[in-house]
Amino acid sequence: MTLSSKDLSYIRESIELLLPDTCNIMSSSGTADGMGGYTDSWGTAYASVACRLDTLNGNYRDANSGIITYQKLVFTLPQSTAIVSGHRIIYSGNTYNVSSVKVGSWLGCKRAEVELI
Repeated sequence: MTLSSKDLSYIRESIELLLPDTCNIMSSSGTADGMGGYTDSWGTAYASVACRLDTLNGNYRDANSGIITYQKLVFTLPQSTAIVSGHRIIYSGNTYNVSSVKVGSWLGCKRAEVELI
């Protein structure tokens, strides 16, 4: 089955209606420290991006330890959001490091796995 661009746009617009909050996406740039190295300087790359933060819980079986429970924090963002691993997200007074971003041509949104800093 192939989705038309009209159908995909409709799906993405519908998903954006389910993103009740906003966040700021931060990116870093290296600033020379005067001693041959660099210091990361963080700045707002995108402000007031629609978002939703979810906690995903699950289990997996480890060969040595048995069943291990995990918890992941995942931001849902509009598909058009320019975000990559290594960016940071400022949300509700907290800072999160982006560890991975799920992307794809047919996805209705972007999902960024994060860790609270």
